[in-house]
Amino acid sequence: MTTGYFPKREKVGLEDLFKGLVIASHILHYHGVLDAYGHISVRSPDNAKTFWMPCNIAPALVSSPDDLVEYNVEDATAVERDAKKGYLERHIHSEIYKRFPNVNAVVHSHCPEVLPYCISGVPLKASIHMAGFLGSSVPVWDASSHYASGSKHDLLVRDSQLGASLSAAFKPATSTGFIYSKFRSALPAQIGGSQEPDKEPNYAVVLMQGHGFTTHAHGIEEAVYQAIYTKQAAQAQTTALTIQNAHSGHTLEGKIDVEGGGKIKSAKVKAEGNLKYLSDNEAHDAWESNQGTVLRAWALWCREVEVHPLYKNDCPVCEDE
Repeated sequence: MTTGYFPKREKVGLEDLFKGLVIASHILHYHGVLDAYGHISVRSPDNAKTFWMPCNIAPALVSSPDDLVEYNVEDATAVERDAKKGYLERHIHSEIYKRFPNVNAVVHSHCPEVLPYCISGVPLKASIHMAGFLGSSVPVWDASSHYASGSKHDLLVRDSQLGASLSAAFKPATSTGFIYSKFRSALPAQIGGSQEPDKEPNYAVVLMQGHGFTTHAHGIEEAVYQAIYTKQAAQAQTTALTIQNAHSGHTLEGKIDVEGGGKIKSAKVKAEGNLKYLSDNEAHDAWESNQGTVLRAWALWCREVEVHPLYKNDCPVCEDE
């Protein structure tokens, strides 16, 4: 959690974090970002070397502090020896926290609306202003070239080697894509702003070949926002591509080879119309404008799951709420 959701707090404590982590799991399920699989984690507010995430349970069924496990950032091992069984892919979270000290929340999802962009070769881009954080380029990380010798080739990030490779995709050595870190430092302090852009990832989201996507943020509310609007951006782009292809005519352009019987040489299919994406400046400015509204959305999403009979949150209520 961030202090933004608790304006009376000078410091966010574990009770806040537990309640927020349970609520976040429910919100992400309610909005179809998580199903029986996928997970969210939060760095511990009083120990940057550990993080918390639910045990091996469907996100909708997380309900109390007993369902949460504290892990060491260094190697994704549980802090408590008798901790409940955890998610196999907790190395996604630990390696991102290890590489990026300013990151405090991570979401990993197999959202079906995003999956086509993990396998088709069609790039996911910012096409709507609510998803400006995507920028003009979202990288696709492929696990196939990073498996350890003798390991299972099941696309799961089951060890630190794969986790480290995935985390590196958020800040490659060279990047011609949208530089996410340039505006992350401008975030208001109450929702986790940073003044160290050199420690920021270049990308807010990384797609995973044949698997899903992962996003990170400075706070839990912001991570939930990005996960939900990654889904919505993928929906909008897919729908736009579908209706564009259905509506637009296609012409074949090229040179006619008379001697070759009238065949068209170097032919290209030209479609009418063109899908409009946000420019780098538009993506930057759109996200900058939306930064201060994240808590408005968070308040709505909290209420949605609080009144829904499926979701139970038995975490203690803080005294000053």
